[in-house]
Amino acid sequence: MYSLDINFLSDRTERPSERFGPPSNVVQESPRPLYLGVAVGVFLLGASVGLWLLLQNRNAELVRQQAALDSQLAEANAQLSQIDAINTEIAQIDQQNQALATVFDRIKPWSAILQDLRDRVPPGVQVNQIAQEEPPPAAAPVAPEDPSQPAPAAPEPPPSTIQITGNARSFNDVNDFLLVLQRSPFLDAQETRLVTAELVDNPADVEFSGETSGNIEVDLPQVVAYTISSQLTPIPASQLLQDLERTLSVGLATRIQALRDRGVLQQ
Repeated sequence: MYSLDINFLSDRTERPSERFGPPSNVVQESPRPLYLGVAVGVFLLGASVGLWLLLQNRNAELVRQQAALDSQLAEANAQLSQIDAINTEIAQIDQQNQALATVFDRIKPWSAILQDLRDRVPPGVQVNQIAQEEPPPAAAPVAPEDPSQPAPAAPEPPPSTIQITGNARSFNDVNDFLLVLQRSPFLDAQETRLVTAELVDNPADVEFSGETSGNIEVDLPQVVAYTISSQLTPIPASQLLQDLERTLSVGLATRIQALRDRGVLQQ
């Protein structure tokens, strides 16, 4: 028998598609992500540079503002120094005005005191002498080492002591006179006291006019010689305006009222 050998491979035409199988789809990479990355990088770099420039401009502006504020602060400090100097001068003037007002407020005019005592002398009492004893001068205040500090106020001097001597018809008249003096607004009631009171011969001289004989003897009754001690009141004169006006001491009352109108003395 015969066998047939058929080789189909030798008669087949080779095709590329048949050689390598079915055709494959080749996808090319897009450059868009690269462009986007470059754009983002450029944007970030530009933003950083812009932000840095903005911060530099802002710092420069802040430096200029700080310089302006420092200049204003220096001017304000200079003005504050001037204000402090003016306040110091005002304080010194106020102290001088207060010292002047204090001087006027401590004055007790003798015209007012004598007129008040004259109005208070009861019948039967005679005043022979009114003497004033000045207190020792007070020590001057020590000036501060710092001239900007206010000077200490001068201490108030102790009140003056006065002694009233005279004669009265009786001890009752002396007691009445003492009680009346204790009600005087110009005297300190607690310091007004009777020092001495004793019976003495009447010192009055009796004279006869004409051709009357000199053999006539007159026996005068004894009188009470008294001494009353007192001190001037510590009440300021600004609180005694009515009494000053009553005793016609209008000069001091007018000055005190003027100081009140200017606000140096309080009402």
